[in-house]
Amino acid sequence: MSKQLMKPITVKGYAVAEPTETQKFLLKPIEQQVNSLGENDIFVDIIASSICYGAFHHVGNIPGHEIVGIVRHVGERVEKDGKIAVGMRVGMGWNYSSCLECGSCKHHFENLCDSSKPFMNAPIGGGFQNGVVWDSRFVYPIPEKLKSVDAAPLFCAGAAVFSPLKLYRESPYSKPNEFKVAVLGLGGLGHLALQFASKMGFHVTALSTSANKEEECRLFGANDFHVHTNENSVKQLNSNFDLILNCVSTDIDTDKFVKMLKPFGKLAIIGVPSSGSIKAGAFAMIMKNRSIVGSGGASNDQIREMLNFAAEHNIKPQIELSSLEKVNEAMEKVVKNQARYRIVMVVDKEIVDKENQ
Repeated sequence: MSKQLMKPITVKGYAVAEPTETQKFLLKPIEQQVNSLGENDIFVDIIASSICYGAFHHVGNIPGHEIVGIVRHVGERVEKDGKIAVGMRVGMGWNYSSCLECGSCKHHFENLCDSSKPFMNAPIGGGFQNGVVWDSRFVYPIPEKLKSVDAAPLFCAGAAVFSPLKLYRESPYSKPNEFKVAVLGLGGLGHLALQFASKMGFHVTALSTSANKEEECRLFGANDFHVHTNENSVKQLNSNFDLILNCVSTDIDTDKFVKMLKPFGKLAIIGVPSSGSIKAGAFAMIMKNRSIVGSGGASNDQIREMLNFAAEHNIKPQIELSSLEKVNEAMEKVVKNQARYRIVMVVDKEIVDKENQ
């Protein structure tokens, strides 16, 4: 049953208006009304919302899937359950809901559910506005140590790199103290991947196209740095890594990176290739039991673990602050690869200022 609110809530945000040559689409102001909540729903006043490049791959009515806010209203079942309460600071990411009954859900991989619904399916969804309605079973309390503007990018970028580091951290070929991780690309995903991998205790190598990024990569936790367009570097890296996280959103020479893997090594595809496909030769994989794996975000349990790990180890994104009113300007900067490394839109300035005191 739905719960009628005592007073309708007007939500103001920005929705897709039309394509443009420079940034694929233009966002325009809109207003929506929330009159009631489903039994598992909550209404959240947004504090901060960050911009993921994935917004350009899945354009719904209102983009945005890295969201932090304060719970203001809860549905009847949520109220009885008590796990999510009014006044709690929570975050939301790509997944709005799943069936919670299939094999994937029962094995606690809700993000892999065939009936999983992304954020654009929420009744009032998407982070480019001042409030959202969300399924309470897919929101996550935020540790006190994490500021809202730092927590927002963790709900997509942080989750996306944390999950494969947890799932693929063991190898029949390398002992735990020999396990080597490489991160391809220093961007919204890559700069967080370096931090998580380093704090997990792995030997971490940054792979970049630019020698100018070495100092920055080492500050984020890289033990080694290589320009992968340098032929001499590439040759010495063959059969060197147990896991490579591909964090770039362009097409890559997949075979080159497969050959950098040790036997049983894995190339994890996190960034979406610009062509939408991956081409790789079979021989290099077959001869050394190498594999290419996908990484479909993180499960509910993994997101909770990731947030606690980030808080404990002081892992946070490098961000630029903006506002909802400047969303088109911010989106254009992201698509031109000028963001360093996440643009976070401040929605509730009073709370953000208070956290920074």
